[in-house]
Amino acid sequence: MSAPSADRLRTRVLDALLDPARRDLLTRSTVLSAARSRFVAGETVDEAVATAAWLRRTNRLAALHPLLPEATDTAGVEACVEEAVTAIERVAPVTSGGDYHSEIYLAPEHLALGADPERAADALHRICVAGDAHRVDVTLRSGPHADTDALLELVRRVRKDHPRLTTSLVARRHRSEGDALTLAADGARVRLVRGGTGEPRAIAWQDQHEVDLAFARCLATLLGSGVHTVVATHEPLLLDLADGLADQSGRGPEGLEYQFFLGADPDLQLRTADAGHRVRVLVPYGPMWLEHLHDLARRPSGLRRLVETLTGRA
Repeated sequence: MSAPSADRLRTRVLDALLDPARRDLLTRSTVLSAARSRFVAGETVDEAVATAAWLRRTNRLAALHPLLPEATDTAGVEACVEEAVTAIERVAPVTSGGDYHSEIYLAPEHLALGADPERAADALHRICVAGDAHRVDVTLRSGPHADTDALLELVRRVRKDHPRLTTSLVARRHRSEGDALTLAADGARVRLVRGGTGEPRAIAWQDQHEVDLAFARCLATLLGSGVHTVVATHEPLLLDLADGLADQSGRGPEGLEYQFFLGADPDLQLRTADAGHRVRVLVPYGPMWLEHLHDLARRPSGLRRLVETLTGRA
């Protein structure tokens, strides 16, 4: 019998991870616990802060990422604000020093952006106030394609008072080159991601070579503009490209950083940090860890790392 294709294997993993009928069994699974230990800091903020402190001792920065349910009402948004402020207050004392800032990483869904932009803006402002007081930056995930305009407007509004707010841009989306130009002209800090699979051809590049080219064009725009840029990819070709473009633009370490997933390619992370680059590691924690593994498996390279862990080959 022939081996399953990569896409079919990815689909099987994704279906298994989020099947409600199997969730209790999966959470007790020894092999899945191994993946959880590698890619998730734990369920509590204290575990995430301990991981951030360890990363700092290995010359890496942290972006704490609370794994929360999607907010659908005021109570959900307030829970996000409370968790974010607590994480900011806890992580700041153990990672401060020099010009280094820790970071809190949030999804627009945690702020109920799609349901109530005004409430989302108020919540984000309060989180940024806490971040400014403790030298902890705030970064927003890209969110669904349908909410992109709302997200960019949210960032534009809140950045007036909190200029270090960072937004994520998905390079594989057709609109992102134009968005990169707009953000660069505004001086906004940008986290550039390659983007996972699953979005239709009408809004996103499907061919992987085209995706790489789109990433390169967005990156060239951002680095050429002088805005603070976060390169969030594990792809060696794109990392080499970022190095080259950074050299051409005369970027110092304060204007460019590389972001990696916790547990993914740790040797690469350390080599990059030891070479003098600013490295930040996304540190997820919280009750929705199974959903995080699902999100990780949506990426072909993420699926490979997950399978290696589950089969003991990591």
